[in-house]
Amino acid sequence: MGETLMARRNADGALQTLRDHLLETGLLAERFEHQYGDTARLIGEIHDRGKASQRFQRYLLLGEGKRGEVPHAKQGAFEISELQTNGDCFAVLTQDMIEAVVSSHHGDLPDYLDVQGEHAFSDEMSVACKEDPKYSWREIRERLPELRIPVEGDFRRSQQDSQRLVESVDGYASGASFDFALGLYVKYMYSRLVDADRFDAMSFEKGIKPCDRRVSWDEFIAHLEEYIKGFTSRSPINDMRARISEECLKASVRPTGIYKLSVPTGGGKTLASLRFALHHAKRTGKQHIIYVIPYLTITEQTVATFREALGISEGDDSLLEHYSSVSIDDDADDERRENHRLAAERWANPFIVTTMVQFLESVMASHGTKLRKFHNMANSVIIFDEVQSLPLNMVNLFNEVISFLSHALGSTIVLCTATQPLIDTTKRQNLVLGEDSDLIKVSREDIAQSKRTEIIISRDEKSVEQFADDVYEKAQEQGNCLAIVNLKSEARSVFQRLQQLNTDKKFELIHLSTSMCGAHRKNQIEHTRQLLNSGTPVICVSTQVIEAGVDISFKCVVRAMAGLDSILQAAGRCNRSGESPTLQPVYVFPIRDERGLDHLPDIKDGKRITQELVHDYPTRDVQSEFMMHEFYKRYFAKKDQGSYMDYVLPDVGGGTTVYDLLSTNEAGRGAFRNRTGTEYGRVFAQAFRTAGSKFKVIDQQTKNVVVEYGQASYYVVQLQDDDFKVRLDALRHLQEYTVSLFPYEYDKLISQEAVNQVSEDFDVFLLNSDFYSADYGVVLEPQGLPFEFLCS
Repeated sequence: MGETLMARRNADGALQTLRDHLLETGLLAERFEHQYGDTARLIGEIHDRGKASQRFQRYLLLGEGKRGEVPHAKQGAFEISELQTNGDCFAVLTQDMIEAVVSSHHGDLPDYLDVQGEHAFSDEMSVACKEDPKYSWREIRERLPELRIPVEGDFRRSQQDSQRLVESVDGYASGASFDFALGLYVKYMYSRLVDADRFDAMSFEKGIKPCDRRVSWDEFIAHLEEYIKGFTSRSPINDMRARISEECLKASVRPTGIYKLSVPTGGGKTLASLRFALHHAKRTGKQHIIYVIPYLTITEQTVATFREALGISEGDDSLLEHYSSVSIDDDADDERRENHRLAAERWANPFIVTTMVQFLESVMASHGTKLRKFHNMANSVIIFDEVQSLPLNMVNLFNEVISFLSHALGSTIVLCTATQPLIDTTKRQNLVLGEDSDLIKVSREDIAQSKRTEIIISRDEKSVEQFADDVYEKAQEQGNCLAIVNLKSEARSVFQRLQQLNTDKKFELIHLSTSMCGAHRKNQIEHTRQLLNSGTPVICVSTQVIEAGVDISFKCVVRAMAGLDSILQAAGRCNRSGESPTLQPVYVFPIRDERGLDHLPDIKDGKRITQELVHDYPTRDVQSEFMMHEFYKRYFAKKDQGSYMDYVLPDVGGGTTVYDLLSTNEAGRGAFRNRTGTEYGRVFAQAFRTAGSKFKVIDQQTKNVVVEYGQASYYVVQLQDDDFKVRLDALRHLQEYTVSLFPYEYDKLISQEAVNQVSEDFDVFLLNSDFYSADYGVVLEPQGLPFEFLCS
């Protein structure tokens, strides 16, 4: 074995020296962003110091032992733990952060302190741990000078990064928010290391040199401005959209910050916000524009708009689509598939279109693969469309993340909606908006122009059957109608009643709900759009899946009583582009005996508060800014009691929340105090791994099943393929053929042997086709039985 220490061997047998790998990883991590570079470089320079051991060198050069058998991550953390801090608070913070980041870069960020107070990460830096023979620490420590990397000097410089970070966070956060921000800094540095390490490894494997990708926004701006000039059709609503777009252009000179973009429904906020983002990105040197959408149902229409407006063709990697239903052509080669997988992990593209689920589950994660993209959210413009759809139990987590992204990492955040929620008014006061936080001021003229509907709210409760009768009556009067209800069971019952009323087949009847897989819903929406465009009489019955952002327009909407935000979103599906010069009706009726809302507390509370408002202000226009503000004030006052907005973890006990685990971890500190009789005294106490494993945007109580719709059967067969890549690709495709079921639904189907496991590798279950209806999606009794029995 030669004297030069090696890091890896590629498929051609070429060797990369350990010094080169450490220095190149450090350089990559430093260059990813323009700030905190000294710390990122240092972390890269020490992350694989354990490869200096004889055991690892013999494994690599002589083939002794198995892959992964020689631990090599912790030794860099050991080295940092032995540097003198002299009690300097920034030195201690830097040391504690780097130890965890480096030692865990192959897996998950650890719990600095677990919830039970039994294990502290600092124990892993103890003398006893270092003396464990598997780490060969004494031997490695003696060989480190061979690498000629001035770690101690780099560590002193990295303390200045920590000081700048603390000063930045101290400018907007205090108490638990301060600790939350420090935890996000750990994740951010972890992200830079994981990405740099993996990217350098890939570059060596492929024999390429990593290069910086610095985007020029000029070409995209030129495309967009030319595209906007093409809107020559003059109409009141197009004139309003043009004015809003111009105001967003003017606002692009604003400094980096967090802004609200409140645009009336149909006001063209997608293109207006994109115009702001492009010009702002150019002026402020931002590297990415990230567009976050609440629902899969509107991702493809948004991507299509982006591609057309920006001149980005299919296959052009300037735009990354990252959401569960995105598809790569089946005939795409392995390299293209691998490039897409890598892009989805990194988010290094100029434009990223993703979902709120992807965003939240990335920033809340502890695992390297999910967190890898986090650093590319820095120095970006991030637009959150339909932000009113943010789950309320995650509000405080969301607020902390975007405040950190903006104030510590230099990103501009745009909160986009027609019905702006008051997420900056929670008890924690942890969303730090600028002094003039409204990106634009929509004129009274435009507000009046945007009003295309008249909302008529009745206080008289109706049965589901009476509600359906009213829907049919309104459809006969107007020519088509959209009916929106709160529960899947209501949607089925209304649809059934409409089938009885529609004996002459005058109307095409469409049903939409989350009992259908995503591909089925998408096809139903497109079919409905085609029927409307052709003038075919149609009635669509839907749950609220159709409300936010779906570009579709009916002559009339009938909505079951719900939160005022939902009612206004429903109204946005009526006379959407001002097809009728007169206000079109949106009728709202309370439905009697909605016991199912006990399982949907957000909808139940919203419904109650709206009814209170209608009672308290009977003469007020429910579409007024006053009513919307009053609704959110009462709604947030209700939800902001206790710890609801902190994401409570009922299975942990003691009212523990994800917010607590990612900030001060009072649960773990208390348990530690009770166990040891002393206070936990380290800088960081965050339980990253526990929080990451517990956090789910989608209700973790639900069970997923694949349904036999579209091409699902083809991909189910591919799950058995010998090629693991083919199986992974099939799993990704099956996302759009999956339905989430409540436990009682899943258990009933299991009792009828209607669900079968088709992949043990991926834990995939397939629903018997007899239990999937073209009209309703998943049904709990086999098709062929009378529908009355299906709903009994």
